[in-house]
Amino acid sequence: MATANSSILEIKDRLNIVDVLSSYIQLKKAGTNYKASCPFHNEKSASLMVSTSKQIWHCFGCGEGGDIFGFVMKYENIDFPEALKILADRAGVTLPKYSGENSQQDKYKETLFKINELAAKYFNEVLLRSSVAEAARKYLSNRGLSATTIKDWLIGFAPNEYHLLESFLAKKNFKQQELLDAGVAAKGQRGDYYDRFFNRITFPIKNYSGEVVGFTARILDNDAKAAKYINSPETQVYNKSKVVFGLYQAKQAIRKEDCAVVVEGNMDVISCHQAGFKNVVGSSGTAFTYDQLQTLSRLTKNLKFAFDTDAAGITATKRALELALQLGFSVYIVKIEGAKDPDELIRKDPKLFAKAVVEAPLYLDYFFEKSFEKYDPTSVQQKKAIVATLIPLLKQLNDPLEVAHYTHILSQRLSVSEKTVYELLAKDKPNTKTFSDKADEELKKEPLLRPRSYFIEQKLLGYALNNNNHRFALIEKSDFDYLRDPKIKGIFGRLWTDANKINGNVFIENLAEPEDQELAKMALFMVESEYAQLDNPSVFDQEFQQLLREFVSQNIKIEMESVRAEMVLAEQKKDKKKLIELNQKFLELSQKLSKL
Repeated sequence: MATANSSILEIKDRLNIVDVLSSYIQLKKAGTNYKASCPFHNEKSASLMVSTSKQIWHCFGCGEGGDIFGFVMKYENIDFPEALKILADRAGVTLPKYSGENSQQDKYKETLFKINELAAKYFNEVLLRSSVAEAARKYLSNRGLSATTIKDWLIGFAPNEYHLLESFLAKKNFKQQELLDAGVAAKGQRGDYYDRFFNRITFPIKNYSGEVVGFTARILDNDAKAAKYINSPETQVYNKSKVVFGLYQAKQAIRKEDCAVVVEGNMDVISCHQAGFKNVVGSSGTAFTYDQLQTLSRLTKNLKFAFDTDAAGITATKRALELALQLGFSVYIVKIEGAKDPDELIRKDPKLFAKAVVEAPLYLDYFFEKSFEKYDPTSVQQKKAIVATLIPLLKQLNDPLEVAHYTHILSQRLSVSEKTVYELLAKDKPNTKTFSDKADEELKKEPLLRPRSYFIEQKLLGYALNNNNHRFALIEKSDFDYLRDPKIKGIFGRLWTDANKINGNVFIENLAEPEDQELAKMALFMVESEYAQLDNPSVFDQEFQQLLREFVSQNIKIEMESVRAEMVLAEQKKDKKKLIELNQKFLELSQKLSKL
């Protein structure tokens, strides 16, 4: 019987990476390799290289790379199972059959998708044609939504009746239990079924593939005691922590602009799209989750949060920000001024929102500005309030240069010494238990978005595998205890055991773990493909030396920051002997850095 792993190997054996990538992008011969303009970031010169011998690709502009599965997943914006199916069909490989139980489950999910789709169309027809929806039509018109927008987003109205949708779907042979499982029906305490949504405007929620999986429904009467919004419950097809509202409609614009603007409400998303801001998605009024951010990370590394300006919106921004930073996003904050939310600002003047998005500052710059607007830095008590807001954000920074930059700014604006700010940073370690258990567990896994340090380490590994001189220069000038990635560090450890007799390709073949082989193969390819494009070999050596200096410099700066933190603690404990030792060590590191 075929297994998933054997099927993957068979697909790779049958398909050539050049043929697969050529069906998506234009490849040109470059020596023994091929090159192309990378489809995953904007560039003027081709920086994506494809190796026919290794059957892998790598972009030297954005750092993306992998095999045929990785390319199809990223280009098509799909998960691995979907990419596996596409490539299996192309290769003529039969994938392992689902068990009977799984097959029945998939069939039932199709039923639930169909129910939600029909419900969305039913509610839309009621809104467009029924007299009972007159108030709903007037409300949407007053909110500035056009007929085209209502049609495109399948906005609807659920009448103030309890069995109209149930009767409509019953005529199409759907059972009550199926309606309950799809989330469009509810069950009373006496066991009776009724329509979940009634006397509300309905907004269909689509998954990444465009299938309707649930609804958000808004009450018309703001003074009513009922909840303003109600949502579909969790079902086999709708997981609210995974689905991003509007992403199906926004995904192409997000990829094209390499940025996603995140707002709170469904109306904010729809208003933005109607006004031409197509890269906008919504959190649907809940805190953004790890899974939702993971989905967005397949499209862009840049997020701009444009949440409401009230206290709840600021809290939501901070929660989403914390997790986004852990996942490696560059985060900006859109300043909504003169309105309570993006929808109101757009109705006031779309140009105001466009300007706010373009000029959105980096998150730390935004919170610095807000803190010093809100509090008076000449007051001791209000200085403490500023510190309470900004120090937790500074503690999340990993780059020593960023820490130094914002420490300097904060010390100047508070009229205190930088030493005082470092003392505040050293007081407590950042709280690492702020996310859900699942997010906390997931964050321990391999990161979605690689930092610059990973790229440096991987490329240095490529140099070590490619050239004896580079290998020995690395041994002589580097302390590899500073390697951050455990897999790269492990490969380097095995590489040093027999440094004199290493042949890069043979060494890779002898690595026991397939993951290690792929990592080392990619590292070597990054260097080989770059070398093949150079006319002057000395330039290649210069680039190696520059990368090595950056690695050593980065590690020295990290160690200096560590020593600086120890000095603060030593001063607090009045340990003069320790302080003298640390001062000497800091001086030695400074001298070492200056000689690079």
